[in-house]
Amino acid sequence: MGMRYSFLCVLAWTINVPLHAQPTVELETVVSGLTNPVDIAHCGDGRLFIVERAGVIKVLPPGGPLLATPFLDISGPVNSSGGEQGMLGLAFHPQFALNGLFYVYYCSGTGNGAVRVSRFGMSANPNVANAASEVVLWELSQPFSNHNGGDIAFGPDGYLYFAPGDGGSANDPGNRAQNMSLGYGKVHRINVDIGSPYSIPPNNPFATANNADTLRTIFASGLRNPFRFGFDALTGDLWIGDVGQSAREEVDRIAAGDLSGPNFGWRCREGTIASPGVSPACNGAFTEPVIDHDQSGGWCSVIGGRVYRGTRYPSLAGRYIYTDYCLGTIRSLRPNGGGGWISEPLTASGSFGLAAIVDDAVGELYTVNTSTGVIARIIDPAAVVRLSPKLVLEGPYDSGPGLMIDALRTAGLVPLTEPYTTALGYSKVAKGGGEVTTAAVLNVAGNNAVVDWVRVELRSTAQPTMIAASAQGLLQRDGDVMAADGVSPLIFRVGPGSYHVTVRHRNHLAVMTATGISLSATATALDLSAAATATYGTNARKDLGTIRALWAGNAQVDAQVRYMGDGNDRDPILVRIGGSVPTAMVTGYYPEDTNMDGAVRYVGEGNDRDPILVNIGGSVPTNFLVQQLP
Repeated sequence: MGMRYSFLCVLAWTINVPLHAQPTVELETVVSGLTNPVDIAHCGDGRLFIVERAGVIKVLPPGGPLLATPFLDISGPVNSSGGEQGMLGLAFHPQFALNGLFYVYYCSGTGNGAVRVSRFGMSANPNVANAASEVVLWELSQPFSNHNGGDIAFGPDGYLYFAPGDGGSANDPGNRAQNMSLGYGKVHRINVDIGSPYSIPPNNPFATANNADTLRTIFASGLRNPFRFGFDALTGDLWIGDVGQSAREEVDRIAAGDLSGPNFGWRCREGTIASPGVSPACNGAFTEPVIDHDQSGGWCSVIGGRVYRGTRYPSLAGRYIYTDYCLGTIRSLRPNGGGGWISEPLTASGSFGLAAIVDDAVGELYTVNTSTGVIARIIDPAAVVRLSPKLVLEGPYDSGPGLMIDALRTAGLVPLTEPYTTALGYSKVAKGGGEVTTAAVLNVAGNNAVVDWVRVELRSTAQPTMIAASAQGLLQRDGDVMAADGVSPLIFRVGPGSYHVTVRHRNHLAVMTATGISLSATATALDLSAAATATYGTNARKDLGTIRALWAGNAQVDAQVRYMGDGNDRDPILVRIGGSVPTAMVTGYYPEDTNMDGAVRYVGEGNDRDPILVNIGGSVPTNFLVQQLP
């Protein structure tokens, strides 16, 4: 068998393994409720594309939520009847933004069926593919239902790599992985940009082999079930997790530029030992794995991952991050400086069912748990940067003293727990969410009195749609944003670096810095109320004399301010007060309270409708404002 536990297994369990090293990473849930997810890919932007084994790909935009309409649904032709069958891999063409092409690896047919590599194109909707555009590039009948491999990826050379398993059963009864005339148990490499439907790269190891029976697509051989592999984004090295039989789980590596066609030894070798149960023993010029793990330690199916090349967690830089389907602990391999590798655990325990470790467009890592249906990001909770923002909200601003009013606080309406990740659906990123203040902090009066909670995000400078970390803080009357204790700067669980800073409020339009701000463990001051602070977009803040403020009026929190038409912000105010009596008023902590005085009014002095009309231009009620965020 291969992944000796079916993806359909409903049992989810955790193994606690005592380790000498302290954990250095945590898994933070990004999305849950998926059905047998097995892989993730990105197309070069902030979206994540989640592969479900039944043949459905779903889209997760930056910050979520998961889109309801699938990106691709080919559950009809996908054969997912066996625990190791289904849609297993996804790769976007390096020029996807220009040509709209992507590639999937899946099991087709019935029974044992076949493994297939197919190309698809896009529809007019950037979040929906054209399911009818399939072109089958490569197909291989399966003698058994297991050991289908499943990964597919473009290398830094622009060629497409994919890796079927040895054909299944146990101990490779047909010795297929060592048979160079068969596609089983190999890594294949093809050029999808030339030829119909593809061509052989001229520098493939066996492109000019004398033996006519040798497949020219083969890049490496002697693999049992290379379920997950990945390229080092910096060096181009290819790392492979090859699932073992009954003794060892191995991690293999092919250095960038190595065109020798390495043979990793299966079925003759299982990891670093002669394969138990294979008789007679066989010999050859086999390439040893980087490391193998004894199954007696709880390993059952190694899950190859990625070398960390992100920027948020310097402690992980250059480490190969991988796991095991049963044991579930996150481990790393790092260079020892002498050509070897140091193996270290990064977590003290693990969850059953991890099927992939993958990277996003900026090199940050995620895990896929097919048993629990959870996608999680890998974070280093010890990383830290600090920020002391300053900003003004238009709604409560009083131009007389040049301060914001604290009417919500004096009315006892500011909640002790931040509302953004707990009630309003915003994502918790890098532990930033659920902050709680105290009654003593809310009792403070004067310039440091609390106006409301705000949400602050750090965003990638390479992909500004992607949130690197979040924190919810308390906005004071003078514009200072403090941590929940009312005195400390905001803390974000990422490493030092340059980040766009975004501030959100529940009924104002958000604002983001136009350039990256250098942050470190020492608090950095950032004044978003100052005209000198450049912000993204042409209409990001409102001029209030010499200061800049966040636009009020987003009563229906949808990144725009409208007075009329679908999605307008005027109707929610009327609904909140009761609808049929425009002169009615309701008190409370509501997004429809655009002036933030603790009461929602539709007409009369201090109503919440007039600010919307003023901000869209006043005389043209069909105008609207759009949030200036990428």
